[in-house]
Amino acid sequence: MDFFDQQDSARRASRWLLLWYLVAILFVVLCFNLAVAVAYAVFALYGALPLAGGEPLIWRGLLGTYWHALLHVPPKVHYAVSAVVAAIILAVTAWRIRQLSEGGPVVAHMLGAHYLERGRATASEAKLLNVVEEMAIASGIAVPPVYLLASEDAINALVAGHSPSEAVIVATRGAVQKLSRDELQGVMGHEFSHILNGDMALNVRLVGLLAGIACFGEWGEALVLEAAGSARTQSREERGGGVLFAMFGAAIAFVGFPGLFAAEAFKAAISRQRELLADAASVQFTRNPDAIAGALDSISFLRAGTTLRAAHAVELSHMFFAPAVGRWWTFPSHPPIEERIRHVHPRFQREDYRRTRHASTYRDEQVAVLDGAGNVVKVLGGLAALVEAPRPEHVDHARGLLAKLPATLKRRLSTPEGAEQVVFALLGANGEQAAAARFEMQEFGRQQFLLLVELALPALKQFAQPRRDAFLAQMQRLVEADSKVTLAEFVQATLLRQHLREGAGKPLRTKFGKIAEVAQDAHVVLSLIAHASRGDAAAAHAKGKALLGVELPGPVPVAELSIGRIGEALERLRHLEPFAKPRVLKACLETAAADGRFRLAEAELVRAVAATLDCPIPPAIGALDPATLEA
Repeated sequence: MDFFDQQDSARRASRWLLLWYLVAILFVVLCFNLAVAVAYAVFALYGALPLAGGEPLIWRGLLGTYWHALLHVPPKVHYAVSAVVAAIILAVTAWRIRQLSEGGPVVAHMLGAHYLERGRATASEAKLLNVVEEMAIASGIAVPPVYLLASEDAINALVAGHSPSEAVIVATRGAVQKLSRDELQGVMGHEFSHILNGDMALNVRLVGLLAGIACFGEWGEALVLEAAGSARTQSREERGGGVLFAMFGAAIAFVGFPGLFAAEAFKAAISRQRELLADAASVQFTRNPDAIAGALDSISFLRAGTTLRAAHAVELSHMFFAPAVGRWWTFPSHPPIEERIRHVHPRFQREDYRRTRHASTYRDEQVAVLDGAGNVVKVLGGLAALVEAPRPEHVDHARGLLAKLPATLKRRLSTPEGAEQVVFALLGANGEQAAAARFEMQEFGRQQFLLLVELALPALKQFAQPRRDAFLAQMQRLVEADSKVTLAEFVQATLLRQHLREGAGKPLRTKFGKIAEVAQDAHVVLSLIAHASRGDAAAAHAKGKALLGVELPGPVPVAELSIGRIGEALERLRHLEPFAKPRVLKACLETAAADGRFRLAEAELVRAVAATLDCPIPPAIGALDPATLEA
């Protein structure tokens, strides 16, 4: 699975969606024009409203006269209705898009989910956190914050966000408590596929885009339900006003139904096929087809259901692992469970699986074997390939890394304050808490520091932005305390800044359409990686720049590579057109692997560049054990 190719596919789907969206707006406007014209003609029939151009009303029988009135509704009425309806659609759409610009946490809060802290997690919740961490490390992306829908007994989950590095996972209590670890891993493999193949960002855009055309139908339904709820507590004499209220809501729902219908059709058209692809990717990630097939079968076997009561579940229904709403008329946003099982595991033995499910110990404990000397050329034969899906050995490797963490360190990393202490301890801070954190990290060498930074990120993201800013300022003071910035400190600070600074997770505005416009910035980054190789910097730089397709001089001298200059270059590269970024990342990878050896400094720099470009790193790099690399 090619990350950038899937992103391109998602963008093409977005353009197709925009065309049909405009058609849907036109159709909704026409429906309201027709409804208003019908009502206008009724009043005109009794002389209460004038016809176009002062046209006299001549009696031609009831139907004939009414038809004449309907055809002569003044054009200014149609213009006014069209303007008002279109304005409401665009205003609601713009409001929802702006609301969702904050990224995944907004989606979690819309559903009423709460952030899951490891320090307060139950055993089943800790199981979910462990699985998410394994999948994130194996995928080469930042560990996403995990949110729980504690009041939902159904089995379901979703992933939301604008970019892989700012995704969040939302799972129901039913999924956490009722699925086995393997099944939960299958579901998370499905969700991580949505992160890596571009579905996640497309799904979030879809919510904002469809909010406008669906709003009338949703408002009408809400009015009817509210009137019905009020009627239960009122006497028969008091229900008259509620009936009129309900009739008005029903009329709005009826006229707005085509928009709601179109929105559901859009969501179904976009999501159905991608759900099958995500199921297949889950098997690829976990090496266990019983995991995803078993999770799907358990939905039927346990009769837990998948529909949710959460607010906004209808709007977000296409983002969930399984159908989240149960409307009789809606387009199915997911293929039937039986079809999904057949597609992902044609030989799935349902009865055998159910008999052994709770005793199942399926686990392939094989760990990816790496060259202990750090010579990983054979493993990295496809190093310059684009980002692909993590393979099972990458998940095995991630599980092994997490197993080495002391329990006290895990608890510290689970809270914002504790995660802050770990980062400050890595940067050499003084103080009792930093000293305690360093004691817990004493078995970890310099090679594992970046892993600790990545594990600290979910907790640090819980800080409000002013608190994040204070943390970043203190981090910068620690980095500059000894009047020099090491390469390791630069990489750690870059990763933290990319994830925690103001605006992180929001859609990024493109400023540069071609690599030629940021050629000098790419030149600076390639030079830094070339010098980090400690070999022939000129030869390494030449290999990398050959992939960029622009003319560049030799590598920038080390003395001219200041932290400020590198930071400015990375910042400009962030705003490069998304589908020009793959060549920059490939060039960095080619530069790093030019001498056939992959060192720790090179691996960390590639991670920093990947975080800046806002894309996962190639799994081959993510699966490397830093302890085996040369410093």
